[in-house]
Amino acid sequence: MTTRRSVVAALALVSCACPARAQRAALLPAIDSAAAWHTLGALAHDSMQGRRMGTRGSAIARALLVQRLTHAGLVPMAPGFEQRFPVTLRDTSVHEGVNVLAMVRGTDTGRVLVVSAHYDHLGVSGGVVYNGADDNASGTSAALAMAEYFAAHRPRHDIIFAFFDGEELGMPGARAFVTSPPVPLARIAADVNFDMVSRLDKNELYAAGASQHPYFRPLLEATAAVAPVTLLLGHDTDAHGAHDNWTNQSDHWAFHAGGVPWICFGVEDHPDYHRPTDDIERIDAGRFIGAVRTMAEFVRRLDQQLDAVVPRRPTK
Repeated sequence: MTTRRSVVAALALVSCACPARAQRAALLPAIDSAAAWHTLGALAHDSMQGRRMGTRGSAIARALLVQRLTHAGLVPMAPGFEQRFPVTLRDTSVHEGVNVLAMVRGTDTGRVLVVSAHYDHLGVSGGVVYNGADDNASGTSAALAMAEYFAAHRPRHDIIFAFFDGEELGMPGARAFVTSPPVPLARIAADVNFDMVSRLDKNELYAAGASQHPYFRPLLEATAAVAPVTLLLGHDTDAHGAHDNWTNQSDHWAFHAGGVPWICFGVEDHPDYHRPTDDIERIDAGRFIGAVRTMAEFVRRLDQQLDAVVPRRPTK
């Protein structure tokens, strides 16, 4: 994430360790857990050089995404899946960023969902690689796993999978997408953003955005009832201070500014945030996969119930 926040009390939606819940959890989307874990490890490897925008490591990460999306049969939403955009930074060596955009076509081609994650991180500083395993190899891996899942299990609505560049440098990738979207912005019903979704040290995953968009709450409650992790609401108001409000702290902020409803999944601060110790060795694989399946279940429910839940926005 671009900036971070302190721990805040939140509402636990459901917490029930019972056989019935375990049986229901078995019905969650069967994402390829081995592939998701492998992807996280590959993106967080030293060879990716921290995936800073404009670097060789960023290009390597992007090539991995394009290869997997192509193999899964997704539709490119830009030439070669890549949406290039100009950037102006203090680092004058970087003039361009690159988003990776792909779509799974649904049976209803009216409204569109966006599932997003930023694939960039901080790069190399002082000769030390900042691998960004949680931030945000985890969200990127989760989004890619869902792209492959929905490519094999056709959704009701078109779903764009957007892998944004430059979130750590002011979110120019998400802003470029919203400014020049591959489909009319009015068609985009919601953005579901993943940013730091693997460090479930207390087996807790947060969903922010239901305070601004309360119609998401029933879907989150239904998801929480079958989730293998504890799903919490919070971090979307200033009730506990502006730093605890995630509304402007990741790529969903660009959608918010454009009038598009959003939900952001993530975890709270941990000691390795924006440090070179944010490595895969600090992640519990089982809890990460539980988080991915939980988020996939929310996306599945949102897709199936979209027209009954999310109000249509007027076309400008």
